[in-house]
Amino acid sequence: MARLAGTTGSVYAALQVLEDCEDAWNEQVVANVTASVATGDSKVGSGSALFTVAAGFATGVIGSEAISTLNLSAYNQIMAWVKSSVALDASDYSILLDNTANCASPIITANIPALVVDTWKYIKIAADLSGCTGIVSVGLRQNVDKGLMLFQIDQLAVAKEVAGMKEWTLDIHFDALDSTGFDSAGVRSFVPAVKDWKGRFSGFKDGAPFAIGDIIGLELRESSTTTQQYRGIAVITDYSVETTYDGLVAYSYAFQGVHDLEIATA
Repeated sequence: MARLAGTTGSVYAALQVLEDCEDAWNEQVVANVTASVATGDSKVGSGSALFTVAAGFATGVIGSEAISTLNLSAYNQIMAWVKSSVALDASDYSILLDNTANCASPIITANIPALVVDTWKYIKIAADLSGCTGIVSVGLRQNVDKGLMLFQIDQLAVAKEVAGMKEWTLDIHFDALDSTGFDSAGVRSFVPAVKDWKGRFSGFKDGAPFAIGDIIGLELRESSTTTQQYRGIAVITDYSVETTYDGLVAYSYAFQGVHDLEIATA
């Protein structure tokens, strides 16, 4: 097996939240679709935006939400938590960004990857957002008739590479609970318990630093290959700064994962 060089690795962070999805997307009313909020079923905050799509709906925009005007031209990927009550193939659903109301003529149509049934997934979609200088509406489109189904979205944000970073580390840990009993025949047994992930990334200062307490969508890339990337939401817990009279200013950030981690698969 060939060894992997990290020369195309990087750190991406989603700090610009487009929609927190804490209430129903009610910019427009769509026939055969009910927009609501799923209280208690979310990945960030207390709720997620929920769409109940009736069997009578075929294809088209299932809902949209008005947002404060945003210039997204500096970003190049979209990140969000999504979940579907039915299995979805890649491109069955899309996220829309528009500079007109009701996502009537979207500037960006970003296709959502495949989803398994009833499982939250933290997705990232590469997108050229250079023309998105006045986004006022975000939406969802169903591209394939899936029959009666539910679709949820949470913490819709955009991300870009953290300039100047040169290395990152990630530690993934499972607590193991001692489950040894009289029936263990004198051999200790353990069961996995709570999963925890955290790490650091560091490099040279290039732009405004993160602040302690910042909650960010984080993508740690081993390479540019999509299966060699880790994604999740983390909080910045501390950072350090180093400078010398003859060198560049360097920053090192520590983070703690606060939700599930999407793990590299190759």
